[in-house]
Amino acid sequence: MQLLNRVLHWSDVLIRSRSLAWAAFAACMGAFAFGTWGWYGTFLLAVRAPWWSIPFIPDCPLAAGLFGVAVLWMHYRRRSNLLNHVAAIACVKYGTWTMLFWALYWSAGGTFELSSLFSGPVMFATHFGLTVMGVWLMRHTTPHLPDALLATLWFVLSDVVDYAPIAPQRPGGYGYYPPLPPINGDPTALVQPMLVHAVLMTLLLGGLAISRALRAGGQLSRFGHTAEERALP
Repeated sequence: MQLLNRVLHWSDVLIRSRSLAWAAFAACMGAFAFGTWGWYGTFLLAVRAPWWSIPFIPDCPLAAGLFGVAVLWMHYRRRSNLLNHVAAIACVKYGTWTMLFWALYWSAGGTFELSSLFSGPVMFATHFGLTVMGVWLMRHTTPHLPDALLATLWFVLSDVVDYAPIAPQRPGGYGYYPPLPPINGDPTALVQPMLVHAVLMTLLLGGLAISRALRAGGQLSRFGHTAEERALP
């Protein structure tokens, strides 16, 4: 309980402090730009994804960027409950997705190396942080049925873009799932378990948000505040 109280205290400090809020925003925007360009830049040019699908492709960098915007908006009391829902689910879903991928990759004989910032161990650690960020942000979501439904729809569309058979030029005929290191020369070796994880997390996190809103009556304002936020100066 004491640890939880400390976490809650420092989360409120982050939102109150202009310097910390802006630092978090800058760090998240840096992660968004670096991750999008470094991990997805060449990939997006190579697969030539249709323009409408592009917002659904750079999953983890976008999650970090949305988290940064959410923190800054909460600092300036412009909090968007819909944004918080989407950012929180994205951080948890794609953070755990990445950690699971690398764990499966290593267990299947993939190389464990530290040659760059996009090496498996580095990405595992940073995406553990992304997951923690998402869990933290869930505290700052208010039960609201339209927001929960819209957030869930976003991730349903994301799963369709990643895994539906809409990109016949890609190995296995899947959609625009993230670029993955091959195992024994097979770039699709772990696509199926990652597809299962993505769909299950959409159902689990979206379902929890929807059921929470239904229990609360779905009547709170999209821009309503939690009790903790109303207490902030």
